[in-house]
Amino acid sequence: MKMKVKQLLGILVLSLGMFSCKKSSYGPAPQTFVLVHGAWQAPFVWDSVKAQLTRAGQNVIVVQLPGHGTDTTNPGTITMDSYRDRIVSAVNSVNGKVILVGHSLSGFAISSVEETIPNRIDKLVFLASYLPSAGVNPLSLALSDKQSHVKPPALIVDSIHGVLGIANDSIAPIFVPDAPDGLKAKVIANYRPDPVIPFMNTVDITTANFGRADKYYIHTLQDEVIGIDLQNQMVQTAGISKVYSLNTSHSPFLSKPDSVTSILLTIAGIKE
Repeated sequence: MKMKVKQLLGILVLSLGMFSCKKSSYGPAPQTFVLVHGAWQAPFVWDSVKAQLTRAGQNVIVVQLPGHGTDTTNPGTITMDSYRDRIVSAVNSVNGKVILVGHSLSGFAISSVEETIPNRIDKLVFLASYLPSAGVNPLSLALSDKQSHVKPPALIVDSIHGVLGIANDSIAPIFVPDAPDGLKAKVIANYRPDPVIPFMNTVDITTANFGRADKYYIHTLQDEVIGIDLQNQMVQTAGISKVYSLNTSHSPFLSKPDSVTSILLTIAGIKE
């Protein structure tokens, strides 16, 4: 009787081991995506993409930058380093390397993260983002953009509070003209003026650190915040050869979340 029990236990252990091996060899291992919103927006913009990535078996962290969403940090104290440090903290909260995705102004922030903790970043994905180069800040890039609609009177400078604002009637037409009406209303309801200092900060990058991770750029062809000509110029200057394009406005995670998710899964090697 004891021999039969031992035999049964042996068979059970062997069977479970075979099942475990089969399951672990099924498809690529889950990746961890760290998603970072851009200027004048908040973490909620990633809700649909996060849900889809999670359903695809991936791990997802959405970062709330200082001075955005529910964060009450004094905007006059916020710098690009503040953004970098918040993202670094999110990356360091998980094990292993991550795929770091930055939208718009956060292209500078995620670049600074890669420069700071290059051993923690597997891939760097720029979604309709500004890209840093020597001595260049986001504001100078924005001012050089002849296709951008983010300029007076839509752009409002509040030097007293240290923020840049967008006129209320310009928010949806500029940032989300192709999104459903409900999401347009949500963007307007969650809008906050953006700290001005990060727009004037530069980011120092080196080949030794920033140059480590594979880099990807997702173009937004109908963008009225960062024009496609400037996007192309920055990508060429940065030497990024792995590019994708979406025929959307500046916020494709709201207008075409399925397409954004599909590209991110392709970049991660989860799908072809």
